[in-house]
Parts: sequence; C-alpha cells; structure tokens
Amino acid sequence: MARGVKVEVPSVATARRGSKRSSIDEMPPSSSAATIVDEDTPMGDAQHHQSNGKYCQGAASLLLSSTNIRFADQVIDISKGYRVEQSNGGTAAHIENSSDTLESDSDAGLELLGRGMKAFVTLIPNLRDLGVEELVLPLPKICVLGDQSTGKSSLIEGISGIKVPRNVGTCTRCPLEINLTASEPGTSWKCTISLYKRYIYEGLPVTSPFGKTTAGKPEGATRARPLGPWLLQSTPEKLPFFRTSKKADIPRALHLAQLATLNPGSDHTKFLPGKANVEERMQVKFSPNVVTVDISAPDVPNLSFYDLPGVINQAEIPEEEYLVKLVANLVKSYIQNENCINLLAMPMTDDAANSTASKLVQEMHAQNRTIGVLTKPDRVQHGESLSQWVDVLNGHKFRLGHGYYVVKNNPNPDVSHAVARQEEEEFFGNEELWARQLASHRDRFGTFKLQGVLSKRLTAQIRTSLPQITERVRAKTSEVIARLGELPEAPKGNLTLKVFEKLLIFENELRKQLDDGSEEHPFHTEWHATAERFCATIADSYPRLSLSDPLMTAQTPSRMAYRLSATPVPSLHRSEIIAVDSDEDGGITQQYTPTPKSKRKQPVTKSFQSSPPKRSRLGDIPQYEPARDGMASRLDSPSTNRTTAAVAAPHARRFTLTEIRNILQDAHVSLPNQIDPKATQKMIRESLLGWDSPLEEFMNFTKETCLAMILQKVSHTFGTWRGTQLFELVEEVCSSFLREHSEKQLQSARRALSLERQKPSTLQKRSMQTASDKASDKLNTACRKERARALLAKVDPDWDHNLTSHAMAEKISKVTDAQLGPNPYFHELRALSDVRGYYECAYSRFVDNIYQGIEAELFSACRTELRTTLTQRIGLEEQDAKQRCAVLLAVDPEAERIRLELTKQKENLEKASAWLESQ
Repeated sequence: MARGVKVEVPSVATARRGSKRSSIDEMPPSSSAATIVDEDTPMGDAQHHQSNGKYCQGAASLLLSSTNIRFADQVIDISKGYRVEQSNGGTAAHIENSSDTLESDSDAGLELLGRGMKAFVTLIPNLRDLGVEELVLPLPKICVLGDQSTGKSSLIEGISGIKVPRNVGTCTRCPLEINLTASEPGTSWKCTISLYKRYIYEGLPVTSPFGKTTAGKPEGATRARPLGPWLLQSTPEKLPFFRTSKKADIPRALHLAQLATLNPGSDHTKFLPGKANVEERMQVKFSPNVVTVDISAPDVPNLSFYDLPGVINQAEIPEEEYLVKLVANLVKSYIQNENCINLLAMPMTDDAANSTASKLVQEMHAQNRTIGVLTKPDRVQHGESLSQWVDVLNGHKFRLGHGYYVVKNNPNPDVSHAVARQEEEEFFGNEELWARQLASHRDRFGTFKLQGVLSKRLTAQIRTSLPQITERVRAKTSEVIARLGELPEAPKGNLTLKVFEKLLIFENELRKQLDDGSEEHPFHTEWHATAERFCATIADSYPRLSLSDPLMTAQTPSRMAYRLSATPVPSLHRSEIIAVDSDEDGGITQQYTPTPKSKRKQPVTKSFQSSPPKRSRLGDIPQYEPARDGMASRLDSPSTNRTTAAVAAPHARRFTLTEIRNILQDAHVSLPNQIDPKATQKMIRESLLGWDSPLEEFMNFTKETCLAMILQKVSHTFGTWRGTQLFELVEEVCSSFLREHSEKQLQSARRALSLERQKPSTLQKRSMQTASDKASDKLNTACRKERARALLAKVDPDWDHNLTSHAMAEKISKVTDAQLGPNPYFHELRALSDVRGYYECAYSRFVDNIYQGIEAELFSACRTELRTTLTQRIGLEEQDAKQRCAVLLAVDPEAERIRLELTKQKENLEKASAWLESQ
C-alpha cells in the first residue's frame, strides 16, 4: 500500500515550551481525513478531533504556508523558514525551525500558528464584501455574545488589543467586526475603520437614486420582519470611515463610527473624526449594520470575529422595550448558522443559569459550536458559587461542544494591553485556586490560549467550508448568468456619450435664449421688456399729493403754518375743498368737489386778508374721503383725456396735506422753518410700501416664464426619449433647480427692499437735490393753480360755467400772487418735494439691483450650473454610469434595474470564484 504523508507541527503549547509535538499519522492516500492528537488537548475535545478527521486535516494543513505541497488531495503551503525533506520509500514533510529549536514566547507561538492561517482568515472578509454571504450562503465566522455587563468589552479588548468605547451608550447598539491580520515583522500597527451597510432603514422616509420614496416602517419586530424596520440589501455597501496608526485614536473613532451607524438618515461624513460640533444624538437606538475594524500588526494573530450587541434582559425605559426582541433576533440570526463558532461570555460573579445569551445558544441548538469564556475570575465567590463553576469547567453542567476557557481582564481602560496580559499570567500562575486546585485546566486559562484555539477553530471551519462555498458560488454565478440571458435586449450604443451630447446641446440652447435676444431666441428680449415695465411701474408709484381736505379755512388755520411760518393764512370757506390731479400738475391727486350748500350762512368777502392764526386740534381736521360727484366723475368719464392717478398708479402713496402736516408736527424741531429728518424718513418708508406687489409679480413672472422656456428646451432636446425615466428625471431636476434658484433670488430681492425701508440713505446728493427741486416746482405750480381756482370759486361759484379749458387756464393765470397771498402749505410741499427727490434715487437703485441680480445670479446659474447638476443627478461621472443610463433610457426600467443588479452580482461572484480557486 502506498505510504501517506506524515506532517509534524508544533501546537500552541509546544511552541511555548519547545518539547511536545502533534502529528498526523500515516493514512491511505485515498482518504481525505486525518487524525491529530495534541498532548495538551483536554479530553473533552478528543472526540471532536477524531470525528471524520476533517477539523484535524484543516488545522494541520493550515499551519503551513509559502511553499505548496500536495496532501490528501489538498494543496498545503509550507511556511517560509522551514524546509521539506524526502524520506526513503515515500514522501514525508518535516517542518523544522532552521535554528533546530522551537522555543519561543507566547507571541511567537501565535505568530507561528497564524502564518498558515492568514490567507484563509483574510479571505472571508473579502468574500463578505463581495456580497457572497447575502447571495450564496453564510460564511464561517466567530461571534462573541453575552448578556450586558458580562465583561464582554474587556474580553474584546483582550483578544484584539484595542480599546473599545465604554459607557457612551453606543457600544452595545450595533455589531462590531474585528479582523486581525499578522503583518511582516518590523511593520507598523495600522487600523482601518469602515461602515458595512447590509440593511436599509425604513423607519425614516428613504429616497432611492431615481427619486422613489419609501415610507417609514414601525420600530418593533414582527414575525415577517424580525429586525423591524431594517431591510436586508442584496448587495451591501462598504463605506470607508477612518484610518490611523495610533491606538489612542480608536475609542473615539469607534464611538463616532457607531454614531454614524445609528443615524441612518444622516450623511456618515458628518461624523468623521476631526469634524467640529458632532451632534451626539441617535436617530435609532439599535442598528444591525456593522462597524468593521481591520487591524494589521506583526504581533497579532490572524483572527476575525464579531462582537454582537449585549443581550438585553430588560429595557431600562418602557420606550426601549422593543430593543429586547430586536437584539435577541439579531444575535440569533448570527449564531444559528452552522458555519458560526460562538464565543459565549459568562461572568463568574453571576449564576450561569441566569444567562439569557446562553438560553439563546440552546434555543438555536448551537451548543456543539460554542466555546464558553468565563470572565471576572478574580471576583468569584468561594462556596456554592465556586463549586458551580468547577462543575462547569469539568463539563458536568452547562456543557458546550468546545468546553470553557477562563480569562482575566483589567477593567481599567487606561491599563495597556501588554500590562493586562502580564497581570493575567501572574494571576493564573500565582493564585492558589487557579495555580493548584484547578491546575488540570491550566491550558484553558488566559487570553493567549483563547486566541490560539479561536484561530485554529476558525481556520479549520474555513478550510472545511471552502469546497462547499466554491461550489455554491459557481452555481450562483451560473444562475445569475442565466437570468441575465432571459432579460429583454438592453439599449444599444454608448449611452453615456449620447446623454452627455444631449446635455451639451441643451446647455447651448439655454445660452442662446438667455444671451442672444434674437427673433429665433426671444426669451431674453421679452423678459427685458417686462423688466422695463416693472421699472416703469415702480417709477410711476412715486408719492402723490391730494388737497382734498378742508385744511384751508379761515376758521381753523393750520397750527403747523402758524408755527413754521409768519405769513398769514388766507381765509377760505370750510366747505370749499381744493383738489388737484395729474402728472402735469406735479403729482397732485385731483378730485374737485363743487361747493355744497351750507346750513350756516357765511359771509363771502372779496378780500384775501386772513384772520389771526389759531392753533387747531387734530380732531378739527376731518378725514379725507374721495368725492363721488362733480369733477371726480367728469375725470372718470370717457370724454376726458385725463385719468385718475389711482388708476394710473395703483401702488402710489397719496398724502393729504392733513397727513403731511400731522407727520411734521409729530416730529417737529424747535428751530423755525426746519423739518425734522424723521418726518421725511417716515414719509419715504410709507412711499415704498407699494413696491411689494409689483416686486412679487415680477419675480413670479420671471420664474414661470424662465421655467416654461427651460422645459420647452428639454422637450425639444430630449423629446426622442419622452416616456423614459431619463426624460422625467431631466424635467424634475430642471424644475427643482429653477424653483430653488428663483426662491433664492426672491429672498435676495426681498432683502433689497427691506434695506431700502430700514434706513433711507443715499450718496447721490446732487441727483437727489435736482429731483427735489424739480418736484418742488411742479408741486408749487399745481398748488397755485388750485388756490387760484378756489379763489375764483369763492368770488363767483359759477366762474367756470361754459368756459373752455383754455379760457379757464387763462382766467386762472390772471390771479395775482398779491390776491392769493403767501402759500400756507410751503412746509408741506417742501417735505413732499424732498421725499419725491429721494424716491427718484431709491427706485432707480432698487430696480437696477433686482435686474442685475436676476441676470448675474439666476440666469447665470441656468447657463453654468444646470448642466452640471443634471450630470450629477443622472450619474454620468459615476463608475456605473453606463448601467444607470441603460436603466434611465430603457423602455422597461424595471428590467434594466434587474440587469444592473445582476451584472454587479455576476462581477462580484466571478471575482469571488477567482479568489477561491487561488487558495
């Protein structure tokens, strides 16, 4: 019979003491099994080692690396620094240290153990990143589970050598994946933290890249949705988060990474280390998404494991009661898989029967795949409690397939990993209970022993699973290829280039409309004409003067005129109301009312000597009401070519002499013949109140006409793709873009108006003075005409009977200044003239700002930013641009989405197959 292969390798204990060896005895070549006997292996594991020999074959073969040899139909890698020898009569592989000694410390033993495992341990996370776990089958893994406050965090720190965040409310809220990889001697310690998103959170509204919004789901777990609002993705996402070469950075970085995971509605970049003002809040109390930590260093074992959230016995507050079931369901989803090795943490300070995590292991029938880890041995109570744990170690109670290990960790986070391991070794070597009474279990005391067994068992599990994984990946690849062949034919050609060319044409068309102003591209010309009408509306809304109030009476002369002027006020009958109108008359509102019959007979005098002025009260001046007959009705008739100012300028402010006089009185100064600037500013502000409506109408018109023009160009440019998702997306992006920028422009215009009203001011003194003088001339000329008209009516009520307009004007012009006397409204007209002068400067400045803002900001954004926004929303610069365009341009978008997903799965599966075949 042909001879088999004999491989001698050091066990973990042998590596430390340099004396004992493990061996794989001779076997028939046809056998794929091997038997390994480790002299340091407790009897509890002997049966496991002998069953079918599968684990032993994997464990032995994985201690070898670098140079390949064939063993039991498997390729074995021989570690660098060791040699292979040929023996007489057959082949034998002897692994010997070049220095002929196997003496080393514990770290060297782990390094020796890890070299042969590195390729296999690192393979699993790579396969997981490709989505093999979701598409094919669960991958081999180690999962650490336990109740809350069982010392699990200290255990994780002991195994990984890093400090995890404690007492921050997030370390038990999501799974933590830690991948340890031994690097070459002399290399530095490095750590990479990533966010692995296997689940989509549907508790918040979620919008897909194509604009589809999904409603939120309730938080609690159900039978159909064991993880509540968390939905498993077919292709997970891995997001880079943080890199460092400093161990001190890890606790804070992990805390922020888990905060990012617990805020699924926020961009994860907001939580990156180094960001200022990170908000310490959680949108959700729990997440099944994973924070991945990849560590490489020369002194770490090749090991990969998950730290699962601590099992909750009872919620702290009623609002978090749903977390009990969610966390339990998550833990069960991990430990139920046959490829999972469970690491159950149990504190020796509690009763083992009270462990909820242990009950979950039993519920999933996972005892045979579980390693027990007893924590806090320094706090165990002698007596009945100690007796219970001795029975556990001896396998009499709470039996697990891989037995129990005991570790001691220092709960002080400031204690280094090296010091903690030294303290642990001294504890188990010096304490009476552990060094003597329980000495038979010494090979299961300490973190290094636990690391060793975890590495061996994980690697063996991986090796045993590789054939099945490889076959399942091949089968899944064939299935995906078949499904791709069943889909309808995809759109042909370089779709990305076609879409990009259309966007360039669209941008060029927009530029022509916004710049040319030709007959072929009329948008800008038509909009400019509307802008001029807006300017004219604001310009024509200058403040007017209405003299239709009984201010000019002999009985109640003006108190302001008395105070500001020494000139006597002419006597006029109370019922004779002066009313003036038209731009020709300087902006004085004309509403002429014939003299009504008075109940009290008043003497009519032809003399214009005024009575001594009297101080009147505010109540003596009645409110102005527009006349309903007489001249006002004649002005509204079609027979006249004059229209009321109210119709011509509906937004203009109309002051009466009474209003102006009261404003001047309320803000008077003590000096004679002076007008307080506060009075002028008040009138200016009131004059600008009519700008709101024209501004809102103009801005709305600009938005709607610009949007209509853009959508017309979308239809013209992309019309051949009408009915596709691309056409709908372009229309939606253009509409939202225009509305967003129009809203910004409107807010800017409103701010400009607010500034005009807050504190009227200008540096254009010469322009304002010129405008004020011009307004003063017009107002005084118009007021003189009305005073003359009132005087003539006083002498002869029918003075204008049967007179033509020319004859009336001639008769009015013959009234002399001596007959009229001094102008009693000098200060009122002067104040309004100043307001009119400032208005000319303010309105010109305002409309220019609005016009320039639209040109320089809104239209400029349409020229230069809209195409870029469309490019980003369509995804033309993304790696999957071709696939995205295929989906957007497809007649059947759902089929293209399936094609996109299947194509990505095919690529990942083919890459996974290549990796598996290279092992």
